[in-house]
Amino acid sequence: MNIGDKAKELTNAVMGTKEYIELKQAKSVIDKNKALRSKIEDFKKKEDSLYKGKLSSNDAQKRAAELNKIFENLNNIPEVSRFVNAEKSFNDMLQKIYRQVNDTLEASLK
Repeated sequence: MNIGDKAKELTNAVMGTKEYIELKQAKSVIDKNKALRSKIEDFKKKEDSLYKGKLSSNDAQKRAAELNKIFENLNNIPEVSRFVNAEKSFNDMLQKIYRQVNDTLEASLK
């Protein structure tokens, strides 16, 4: 058994899931709209800077509140809402896979 081959099999299986297909379709819609894609990219940059920044607690709270408002406005756009929901479903599925692998490995160590 080659672990690389098994990883490719798992990847192909993930790519066949409804979660992946929905995410790919939702991303395609976003990618076709330059303005929308730019807004999302800008939001993600601001979000990353919040997490990576060395801000005081007060500044971090202000920036988080600002990001929440931006997110609410973006999420009111149907295409963005679809994309966000698809990302969440996909990430939830990946977490379940990781948990299953982890739980199986932990059980085998007992």
